Amino acid sequence: MDNSIITDIKDRLNVADIISSYIPVKKAGANYKATCPFHHEKSASLMISPSKQIWHCFGCGEGGNVFSFVMKYENLEFPEALKILAERAGVQLPKYTRETAEADKRNERLVRVNELAAEFYAKVLEKSTQAEGARQYLKGRGLAGQTLKEWQIGFAPDDFHALENVLMKKGFTKSELIGAGVSAENERGEIHDRFFNRITFPIKNYSGSVAGFTARVLDANAKAAKYVNSPQTAIYNKSKIIFGLYQAKQSIRKSDCAIVVEGNMDAVSCHQAGFKNVIASSGTAFTFEQLQTLARLTRNLKFAFDADSAGDIATKRALDPALRLGFNIYIIKIEGAKDPDELIQKNRAAFAKAVEEAPLYLDYFFEKEFARFDPASIESKKKLFATLLPLVAQLSDPLEKDHYIRKLSQKTFVPEKTVFESIIKYAPNAAAAQTAAHSANFNSGAAPVKKTLPPSEKFGKDEIPVIKSKYYLLEQHVLGYALFDEAHFEKVREIVNPDDFHDENIRKIYEFLLAKHAKTGIFRVENFIESFNNAFDKNAENLRVIAQEALFVVESEYDDSEEKSFFDHDFREILNEFKIFCIKQKMSKIISDLSAAETNKDKAAILALNQKFLELSKALKERS
Repeated sequence: MDNSIITDIKDRLNVADIISSYIPVKKAGANYKATCPFHHEKSASLMISPSKQIWHCFGCGEGGNVFSFVMKYENLEFPEALKILAERAGVQLPKYTRETAEADKRNERLVRVNELAAEFYAKVLEKSTQAEGARQYLKGRGLAGQTLKEWQIGFAPDDFHALENVLMKKGFTKSELIGAGVSAENERGEIHDRFFNRITFPIKNYSGSVAGFTARVLDANAKAAKYVNSPQTAIYNKSKIIFGLYQAKQSIRKSDCAIVVEGNMDAVSCHQAGFKNVIASSGTAFTFEQLQTLARLTRNLKFAFDADSAGDIATKRALDPALRLGFNIYIIKIEGAKDPDELIQKNRAAFAKAVEEAPLYLDYFFEKEFARFDPASIESKKKLFATLLPLVAQLSDPLEKDHYIRKLSQKTFVPEKTVFESIIKYAPNAAAAQTAAHSANFNSGAAPVKKTLPPSEKFGKDEIPVIKSKYYLLEQHVLGYALFDEAHFEKVREIVNPDDFHDENIRKIYEFLLAKHAKTGIFRVENFIESFNNAFDKNAENLRVIAQEALFVVESEYDDSEEKSFFDHDFREILNEFKIFCIKQKMSKIISDLSAAETNKDKAAILALNQKFLELSKALKERS
């Protein structure tokens, strides 16, 4: 896609008009205000700037341009949002190629195959004598007839060609059946139904079309696999689609929380019991693409995996990508039952209470491990550290990390410095991953994620919305103050060095601001931002948006301040918080370097690092 077309669409549209077509907005000086649709709030905290063509929420930190709003609100990929906004702007997009049109037509046929397969399986479950065992099983699991219809649960008969014969009569080819994933081909080139003698659960995409299936064997003791799933196809991407999300998305947005269970049956049972914001991981760890989709609806995840060691392992596997994408994670305690489904059948109120009282994931694992901890046993202590330290190492927030390190130190009577060192010794991979993710968080404003459409191939990098980390928002604030006026710029310049910024783009803007001011001695932020074209070439537009958004954040806060003293107080607090964070980052680096120096028995380095650590500790104490 030609970037000039994207620019043309932006130029023709007013961001305030587009947002007001989705949610009510009110005039607020030169800007507009609205209640943010992306998190629960009573007072309006979403600000819209028609002059800068951007929006920003001061409650949840979301923001961007007209494309990012439509993508987030509608839960669309960029090409889909592009079509909507191009139509609103009266811009003609390039027509599909013949190959693209043919591919779309083929995919429509594959979706139709799966839709008809779901109808066939549902009809077999309802009426066929072959499905009597399946009907009794589902009845025994407590699923009502209405629930079976709502989820289109069915039964694949014990016949290798039952579905094939039905669909072939409707004009579909064998290659289409294979392409849709409902049929498989053996070594002799013969095809057969992929699902037979199993209960079928249609897997719907975000729009509600049947993209694939998961099929459960009736006999739990059978030698066959318990579940058989559709393969990867042109219409079914396992890395993107989440079971139950189509049915749960409205409730997730409304409650600002998604409950994650392991199995399809758990998800269906939860919905039947009134817990409509439940989705299923289907036994696999969440991918970045799946989490990105969820992030457009909520940033709060509550895991309710099976109450066994396998459930804990599955939870821990999901933690790393979810934490890197900025989710708040809680663990629902399943007590007195093996899984959510069983607990709901026994006591729905108990499950509701467990959902309501779900602790933060680290508090959950701390409580669980310390319940069996023997402080007199060194082996017990080693086991405790080996379990908990990798989880602590995943934390990117230095305040949170300090909290749990102190908690470990106090409960185990181990010095905090030793706990710091043990994070590296006990969990080097986790520590390295955390360091890499932390660096990436700053460089992009969010964790690195695999984009559906790589920016280099089709769209500008700034067109794809990402979840901004709290540290990026802090750095954005400081940059905004530096751009706000000369008085605040001078105060920022006194204590903030370019190297204090971890985000590469923010650092570039700040360095350019310092150089420009040093050369001209004149502070005119409008001229400064407009001069990006000559200074940054291809990345100029992206940096301009970042600078404008940072300035908009601070300008909006100034407009909302009842008194200038309140605004100045917030400025001092944020600047102090930023410096505290910088100091803690340096201290963490010294801890890592100390461990290496002690391993190498480098006494001079140990002495120098300890001295530097003491200086930083003193500086931290003065600012805290």
